[in-house]
Amino acid sequence: MTQRLNKTFVPLFAIAACAAMPVLAQDAAAPAPSADTQETRQHAVENMSLLMTALNSEAVDQDVKNALMSCIYGNSMRDITIAMDKAIAANPERFDRTDSGVMLGVMASICGYQPPAAQQGQEAPAQPR
Repeated sequence: MTQRLNKTFVPLFAIAACAAMPVLAQDAAAPAPSADTQETRQHAVENMSLLMTALNSEAVDQDVKNALMSCIYGNSMRDITIAMDKAIAANPERFDRTDSGVMLGVMASICGYQPPAAQQGQEAPAQPR
């Protein structure tokens, strides 16, 4: 799983970052769904497992781990899962729930992680001489 996280996280993070900008901040004012579904609960279990794996993985950058930890500290797993489900529903052809790297990218984006410009495929701005 570590290799899979490492291989797919960085290239696919740019896709997730563009499509799933921090949704938690936007959803704070929105009313929460009245009842959880079995599917939402199952996704929350999967997301919690992914979160724990990412926090324990050497393949995940410390900045990503910090963003994830801050996110789980300030939000419920239910809120994170609902935000992830919304992002995935908006782009189902881009996000594969079975790919842990993609799901980690979605979670990190939901949690507000902003990758350096180099990871997004953009060139770093030229430095003045």
